[in-house]
Amino acid sequence: MFDSVLDRMTAHAPRIRFITEVVLGSIFSLTAAYYAASYNSSWLVGLLLLPLGAGIAFHRVRPLWGLLVSAAPIVLVSLTGWSGSTPNGALWFPIYVAMFGAVAYGSDQVRWVGRSFALALTVAFLAGGIGYVGYGLGPLSLLVVLMPALSWIGGELVRSMRARRALSATVATVSTQRDAALTRADLEAERTRVARDVHDIVAHSLTVVIAQADGARYATAGDSPAAADAFETIAQTARDALADVRVLLTELRHTQEAGPQPGLDDLDALLQSMRESGLALEVREFGDRGRLTEARELALYRIVQESLTNALRHGDGAATLELEWGEQAVDLVVTNGAAAETPESTDRGHGIDGMRERASLAGGELSVHEGPVFRVRARLPLEERAAEPAEPADELVTTGAPA
Repeated sequence: MFDSVLDRMTAHAPRIRFITEVVLGSIFSLTAAYYAASYNSSWLVGLLLLPLGAGIAFHRVRPLWGLLVSAAPIVLVSLTGWSGSTPNGALWFPIYVAMFGAVAYGSDQVRWVGRSFALALTVAFLAGGIGYVGYGLGPLSLLVVLMPALSWIGGELVRSMRARRALSATVATVSTQRDAALTRADLEAERTRVARDVHDIVAHSLTVVIAQADGARYATAGDSPAAADAFETIAQTARDALADVRVLLTELRHTQEAGPQPGLDDLDALLQSMRESGLALEVREFGDRGRLTEARELALYRIVQESLTNALRHGDGAATLELEWGEQAVDLVVTNGAAAETPESTDRGHGIDGMRERASLAGGELSVHEGPVFRVRARLPLEERAAEPAEPADELVTTGAPA
């Protein structure tokens, strides 16, 4: 309970502090006005001193206005005269507070205004321009002379302390971010190690399964066609599983969350967006789309996307896309003319390597031909067609000969 009360008080501390300073400034103004009116038997002097407490009330939130508003009454009273002299030295206190606030809490411009006020008052006091200093510089008079300079120095010290606290908070934040980055790097390294170990184990096992299934299929092809078909199904399933495992392990190496991935349904939208971007694209497609796993659909989409993006950025503005859907695989060819060599066109980044990696992880292959004509060829395996149910044989109906 005590902690909750303390937290609420801390949260409202700036408001409480401001209200307290306003109350103290108001009390100071009323006291100064009453004292001046009584001493001079004139309520006009007292009314002139009412804004004096603004230097105390607003030295944090509005230091410039507090300084100007609190200095104005002293200037007016000094010009009108206070029993033939200058007001009592205690009435300068709000101005000292306002100068302190301007240097400690103000902006760069306000800080220089506060310094200028402090310097001008210090020079004026030392020059003997104030009546009560003219009788000699005793300890009390020396303190009065140094008050503007002390306000200035106090403001600089507070500003330095606040800057040091802000710097310490920044250093703490940076240290926290650094620790978090190191933790993420350690987790990334651990994920990479686990992915590598799993890949070595699972990929080796599936490779052995594929090799054994292919060998058994060839060995039994002549003796038992049904067994050969079963071994072929085992080998194809293992190949698909190996491709999916490689893709999943690649995603495991990264911290990004896997969201919805594009596939064949998004291919036409990609081609249209490339045309709208200014690429003169010709598409030639043969066969029926389909029979790709999700991982291979994503690989096909990304390879087409990267190839056409390279054609748009580095080519002559035209490209041809050929897709041929065969029985065992889909063949992809993207052709475009190469533009004139520029520093941008010679630096192709990691796009080609990324396409090769995607094709390899999906169980396919990719090749690139560079020259006057830039050509990307990719081949991705398709899943086996589902076996169609055999149609029932027509029944033979025999009729007896008429007797």
